[in-house]
Amino acid sequence: MGFVSLALESSDILIFSKSRHCEHRVAIQCPNLKSDWIAAARGASQRRKISNSPRRSERGFTLVELLVVMVVMGIALSLVMVQLMPDDKAILREEAARLALLLENAGLEARASGHSMAWSAEGNRYLFWQKNEYNDWTPIEEGTSFRPRNLPEGIQITEMTVEELPFKRGEQLALSASAFALPFKIRLSYASAIINVVGKSTGEVNVIP
Repeated sequence: MGFVSLALESSDILIFSKSRHCEHRVAIQCPNLKSDWIAAARGASQRRKISNSPRRSERGFTLVELLVVMVVMGIALSLVMVQLMPDDKAILREEAARLALLLENAGLEARASGHSMAWSAEGNRYLFWQKNEYNDWTPIEEGTSFRPRNLPEGIQITEMTVEELPFKRGEQLALSASAFALPFKIRLSYASAIINVVGKSTGEVNVIP
């Protein structure tokens, strides 16, 4: 009975064959044996590392995940729309603040220049007045901050009082150059929102909800 064995030596493969009566030794030359063996060993090691490492998930989004993203995007969009589209109260407050500033500045202008001014409203339009050389009231036209103005659509002047007495549309609210200002209240409304522009005898004009 015999046996065959293999051995590696440098760049040769040695084959031993031995039986009861004889022994043979064969050497096969392989110049790149060592480098090939090292490369093969490294390749096998690398494959083991890859096979043992957790697989990177390559699946897509699930239906639940897509629904969650859509809900979040909807909430974010609604918040943006709320900021871009102010409510009725904010729109009315902005217009009331503009009117209050104009009335207060007109009173200051009258006292500074020594020439009385006035304000009146008809429909959704209001204008400022000044006296000419004949001491007649004339409306201030375009070209100044006191030019005629139209209220935005939907905003209305629903009530006007001077010294707590009703003030008719078309009548003039005098802004005296010498005397104290008359206290007044102008009520503006827009949809369900209401706001008041209130003038004091000191000439100060405020916006009051």
